Amino acid sequence: MPRAAWLVVQAIVTVGLLALLARSLDLDALRRLFTALPVSFYFLSLGVVLAGQIAYAWRWRLLLHAAGAQVPFTHIVRQYFVGIFVNNFLPSTVGGDVAKVYYIGRRHGYRAVAASVLVDRVLGLGILAILATAAAWLSASDSPRLVASRIAVTVIAAGLAVVVGLALFGTGGLARWLAPLGHRAVALAAHAQQFRLDMAAPLKRPVIMGQAILAVVTYFVLLTLVYFLFFSIHELALPPAAALFAVVTTTAVLSNVPISLNGLGVREQLHVWLLAPLGVPAEVALAMSLLMFAHLLVASGVGLVLWLRRPVVAVDAPQRLPV
Repeated sequence: MPRAAWLVVQAIVTVGLLALLARSLDLDALRRLFTALPVSFYFLSLGVVLAGQIAYAWRWRLLLHAAGAQVPFTHIVRQYFVGIFVNNFLPSTVGGDVAKVYYIGRRHGYRAVAASVLVDRVLGLGILAILATAAAWLSASDSPRLVASRIAVTVIAAGLAVVVGLALFGTGGLARWLAPLGHRAVALAAHAQQFRLDMAAPLKRPVIMGQAILAVVTYFVLLTLVYFLFFSIHELALPPAAALFAVVTTTAVLSNVPISLNGLGVREQLHVWLLAPLGVPAEVALAMSLLMFAHLLVASGVGLVLWLRRPVVAVDAPQRLPV
């Protein structure tokens, strides 16, 4: 399907999902949820979200350094927030990744940086999917909605594990398989093999893997605590910890499925759909989702300001292409 047509489909899905939510909600109750929210909670939850993005930037720094790109952490943080801005204000969930490769790769080599960005994306989503799968199975809920989401994240986790396995061990001779197609296909396979080796380098280092896992686990444990606090403020019965952690992580994983514009609409529907079996009213679930989205918009604003104040890479910076 042409790119423009797919964007139209995503826009229709986004509008449809949001309209469906608006029709079934008590909008006045939703407004009261926000007006009753303490300002201190807003800044606390915002701090958790922003700190989580910095932790993710730190994870990407580990991958870049493993690839031989010694980029200062301040530059990495700046580019990470610029990437959040691009993702949220352009109709693509990978536009920020492209921006990272372009700006950082100009100085440190496009192939190595692209490999680090891809590993960062696969590793982050893979760890999150494994956490969601483990929490979902531990919570052992018999709700059809939670069972369906459990199966979905299990399939995603398995698929990403296969991708990591291919990056680590290869396909067993891609160049040999493509040899009948000619020299150009063999040359392409050689480039793909080198890219795979660039991806495999950080994956083979237990210290990097451990720190990457720690970053994701810490962020989503804190995020789950924010949800608990939100429910407590509104005097709701608190759901089981494992079940809520499963919903929070599952929502984050499934929101990456590119059926809407940047997950908008999907993320809100998932909050309402998956928190309902835990006894959370639809208005409360949607309020929590909108609050998290508002925090990401603040992070996008930070990225825009950082980009406007100082270019990520100087225009006259020496460019180094991959060998």
